Amino acid sequence: MRILNIMQGTNLGGMEQASLRLMLGLKGLGHSLEVLSLNQIGSLGPSLEEHAIAATGLPYRGRGGWRSFPLVKKKLRGVQADALIVTGHHLLSMIALGDLCTGRRVLAIHFHHSGVKPEWQWRLIYRLACKRFQAITYPSDFVRHEAEALYPPVKAISHTVRNPLVIPSLPVFEDRRKARESLGLPEGALIIGNAGWLIPRKRFDVFLRVAKKVSQEVPNVIFLIAGDGGEKQRLKALANELNISGHVMWLGWQKDLTIFFQSLDVMLFNSDWDAMGSSPLEAMSFGVPLVASVEQGGLKEIIDRDEYGFLITEHDVDVLAERTINFLNNPDEAENVALAGRKRVEEISNTENIVRKMECLMQLDGPSKKHHIFNAP
Repeated sequence: MRILNIMQGTNLGGMEQASLRLMLGLKGLGHSLEVLSLNQIGSLGPSLEEHAIAATGLPYRGRGGWRSFPLVKKKLRGVQADALIVTGHHLLSMIALGDLCTGRRVLAIHFHHSGVKPEWQWRLIYRLACKRFQAITYPSDFVRHEAEALYPPVKAISHTVRNPLVIPSLPVFEDRRKARESLGLPEGALIIGNAGWLIPRKRFDVFLRVAKKVSQEVPNVIFLIAGDGGEKQRLKALANELNISGHVMWLGWQKDLTIFFQSLDVMLFNSDWDAMGSSPLEAMSFGVPLVASVEQGGLKEIIDRDEYGFLITEHDVDVLAERTINFLNNPDEAENVALAGRKRVEEISNTENIVRKMECLMQLDGPSKKHHIFNAP
């Protein structure tokens, strides 16, 4: 099939990278892919070019992009495609579709709902989506259930389809040594890290407060932060206030997090809201034990037992610090949890299974008939 993926943007966020992995999986099954971005091509562009996925970026004009509507509609009239994925909840692209790929359209929602838009806007989006798509996918049951509660008719066409992950080789001692050396980390240090957008809901302030507690008990610890965003300066000021600046390394945005994950002893992840955080799952795929606090999100569907990692639903700094220190002081226990977590992620995020599910949804040719495989763990 010729598949067009309409994306809100092409940055290097979790949604965009998950979409790229899905496209590569579909290419592996013999399909051809093309991307239409509703914004200019961003930092995902080189990866799309590397994998021979044609990509066009459009200017984003006016509030909500409405001044770009004629251009989007014109571009879509010239597209030759057999199936369509719309990645993200953008009304502009839904309205502009016309009769393109009717019966073979999938809307892929990667974001949580609460606090993002007012409920009436979500109802408007889903009312239109239910008329224009035969399937809507979500990376977790949590965010799917949010949508079904907001607009119950969604339930007839909603599916949980996890984000695919490429499971890397398990790092060995030499991999870890080289990774740490390349980051300039001192020999013998214990390394705790987190990666993501430096924005309020990602709660890097919690990460730093846990860092304070841990560093008081474990002097040779270093905290790595891979990412960037509007909160960076405020977070740096907080690190100074907590007197832990000497223990924190700010790596900035990383195109490839392989070296980052290979260097870690523990992944410490905190978030207020997440449909399905990609950073903790990637860390687990590298065999890194996870300590996490997520108030609302889908991660609990993966870490549903303590053997896979440690997860709580409140940002209790004392508890998070205690469990982190426990992993650092008990490497055998940490390794057992890390290996179990890696196996769990490998099962849940199996690329071939996920790509096959999406392929099936794009070939339904009409109203979706829900099947248990789409909402299976």
